[in-house]
Amino acid sequence: MAEKKISQLTAKGANLASTDLFAIAEDNGAGGYNSKYITGSEVNSGMNLTATNTITTTYTFVLADKDKLVISNSTLGIVATIPTNASVAYDLGTRIELYRSNTGAYRIVGDTGVTLTAAGGADKLNVQYSVATILKIATDSWILYGDITT
Repeated sequence: MAEKKISQLTAKGANLASTDLFAIAEDNGAGGYNSKYITGSEVNSGMNLTATNTITTTYTFVLADKDKLVISNSTLGIVATIPTNASVAYDLGTRIELYRSNTGAYRIVGDTGVTLTAAGGADKLNVQYSVATILKIATDSWILYGDITT
């Protein structure tokens, strides 16, 4: 695919082709720039979530949950634990999407040594059908955001 200016692009169809290229200009520190590219396939892989686990009881997140959706489907309360980096070495920037599909509480906690922060000290998905995210921001530090409550 040849390079095009944004003004030269025409409306794209419903699907992004895996071979489509997106140019990214990176400052080279010397007043110029380096061109880099990402493919349509790379863009799509960052946007697609797959339900990896539907949990119905106490749960500890696993490496396979990285950048995926974990669904709580219980009428009882579930506690999901974020493991230490020594147990599961997620990359910085890892996010795990959370969905509360039933009436039971969905509480997120950090294992011993893991810091979980959220606005107002929230640690649960608010109500049935709530969605939230945990995001790794340092070795054993995560933030919880979304439709959450205490």
